[in-house]
Amino acid sequence: MTHILKVLINASEKAAQIAKSCCENSDTLLVAEKCDTEANNRFDKDFKTIADVLAQESAKALIVSHFPELGSHVRGEECSEINGVTVGLQEDIEKTFELLSSLIPTITARRMAEAAHSDISVNLELPPCLPDFDLDDLGIWIDPIDATAEFIAGVRNEAKPGHGLPCVTVLIGAYLKSTGEPVIGVINQPFYENGKGRIIWGFNFGNINKWSENKDFTSDDKIILMSGAEKQEIINRFKTSGWLVKSVPGAGHKLMKVALGEASAYIVSQGTTFRWDTCAPHAIIRAKGGNVLGYKNYTPIAYNDERDLETKEYCNKDGIIAYCNDSVLNELKTIIS
Repeated sequence: MTHILKVLINASEKAAQIAKSCCENSDTLLVAEKCDTEANNRFDKDFKTIADVLAQESAKALIVSHFPELGSHVRGEECSEINGVTVGLQEDIEKTFELLSSLIPTITARRMAEAAHSDISVNLELPPCLPDFDLDDLGIWIDPIDATAEFIAGVRNEAKPGHGLPCVTVLIGAYLKSTGEPVIGVINQPFYENGKGRIIWGFNFGNINKWSENKDFTSDDKIILMSGAEKQEIINRFKTSGWLVKSVPGAGHKLMKVALGEASAYIVSQGTTFRWDTCAPHAIIRAKGGNVLGYKNYTPIAYNDERDLETKEYCNKDGIIAYCNDSVLNELKTIIS
């Protein structure tokens, strides 16, 4: 399975390179409002960009080129249609450029097409012998650019301090179709340290748990992350229990902070996250001894939903609790209940 992990890492970097390719011409980023069947109901209006769609389709194409048997089991957040055009990786740079230039200025179309067709080989130290999966039992969830609103604001140089491009992540997670368990996760943070980027990965299957050797941050503070739209009653309950409540953008960004130990937990009391938001981070957090549970039922999130449902059907409808330590979970339960 080391090969699958490597391919998912390279696919995340392909998506990251496409996201980066948009940043030189901030006035040419094509943004489209999602239709009702695509949109997240949390927002009055939900958007996607041409970068979201091309990044997703390019990551899919790379994965399927290595594992054709996964072709119908690689799913992503975005519908491939944008402004009436079906966006996808074409057979060569020129044909992809031609497709993109029907939507965006040629200079940006050229840069994005080159990123989409670039050779990617990320040099990370990976475990040499991971146990094999039955590929017939494997499914993939992709969130090509998590925190799209922050991506748009960052590209346009309109982001508030602490927001914008550093909050953007690419999320690719693998799960078992038979059980719904997340088993491989990759988080790519393209704009970390002014575009240097970083990749965090995790693997958990049976009694094998491995994760990237990123330097974890340990704080004595009890930090819990919440959305800025979280219920005030819940925020107050944690504050009065001695927790430091923080709000940072992006579900993937918040889950990454839990995986890295920069926060003790992340909770969402409502159904505003989706399978593609949580699958990759969930696998990493599980590898490190934690879990991602439903807020209302404390049941682990599962990812083996039927294909081709409406977007709302892939929502984590019972909310989420993400944590890396069982003692933290016990305290959270006490406060919540």
